[in-house]
Amino acid sequence: MSAPGRKKPPQDRCVLLAATELFVGKSRHDIEEQKIFLELARNLLPATTLQDRRRIASMLAAHPEIPDDLLEALASDEDELTAYPALRYSQRLSVDLLLRTVKSGRESLRRAIANRPSLRESVLSALCEHAGADSIRILLQRDDIRLAPVHHDKLSRRGDIVAALGMELAGQDALNPDGLMGQYLHLPAALKAKAIAAAEMASLVKQARTPGTAPVHRQGSAGLHLCDALVAEARAGDRPRFADLLCQGLSLPQPVCDLMLQRDQSDGLTIALKALGMPAAPTATVLIRLFGEQMPLADLRGLLRLHRTLSVGAAGVLAGQWMLQDQTTETTPSRHVPQYQEGSRRKEPARTVPGSAEVSPARRKSGS
Repeated sequence: MSAPGRKKPPQDRCVLLAATELFVGKSRHDIEEQKIFLELARNLLPATTLQDRRRIASMLAAHPEIPDDLLEALASDEDELTAYPALRYSQRLSVDLLLRTVKSGRESLRRAIANRPSLRESVLSALCEHAGADSIRILLQRDDIRLAPVHHDKLSRRGDIVAALGMELAGQDALNPDGLMGQYLHLPAALKAKAIAAAEMASLVKQARTPGTAPVHRQGSAGLHLCDALVAEARAGDRPRFADLLCQGLSLPQPVCDLMLQRDQSDGLTIALKALGMPAAPTATVLIRLFGEQMPLADLRGLLRLHRTLSVGAAGVLAGQWMLQDQTTETTPSRHVPQYQEGSRRKEPARTVPGSAEVSPARRKSGS
């Protein structure tokens, strides 16, 4: 008799691997054989070594008679190389498991699912919402999958995907005009001109629907004071406060305004200032103060040319799409504050800037 509590011999750890080799050696098994194999797997799989689990998963993934419980266990394994074969090749995985993996799993497992021989509509939609650029590229390159307009719309609203795959999406007509305009800040340079053209067209259509009305510059007293305050904050080098005022003026989410203060997004900031109706001279002052140290003179001239040639209506359309895209994807919380309200993300009291006294009546009028 063996002593109580005696550990299993090392050979026991290879039992499941040996049983798997025998199981996959036959293409057909009766119900009793399947039941015995499943019971053995349930008992031994948790203690099976990582290397053996990977080998077992690789052998069983495409077998037509792998028990469903074991299949789901392998596909849910915390080790990516164990889960990958089942997710990639098995046709009997539940849709719920695939959706959970797409929504909360690792990107390598999303790539496995993107490569599956067939994809349900719900799984394809989930990939378009959650998968990274490598997985989306797999979908775009597959000849047996045709993304529908609803999938194009989901991809058009994801800045990370547009930034990485913008040209490929455009090549397949997967970026609609709203997507081009809404993701302007993430577009490759070659597509930004198309986004601006789409915005100009949208502005013209809007004017045609309301004949007799000219584009509204919205440069009333409050708008003038806001532009003055933006110039003052740019001169003072107070980027957080500048971003706050820009958000209030255009009702944009805070992350969008923070993004526009990066050097490679200076064209986006130029469009935003045009949408506010800021004239060329103060716009040049803002751009020089915020980016002058890193910006060549030729680039500054290019931005001022963009400001001069872009219509106020098109700038407003672009800025409006930036707000709509962020609200739709709900990736970041929007800052819905009264326009031109004096406020700051900082805890210390806001510093008085030129034009701030004139803003106060508008703030009191808005009830803030």
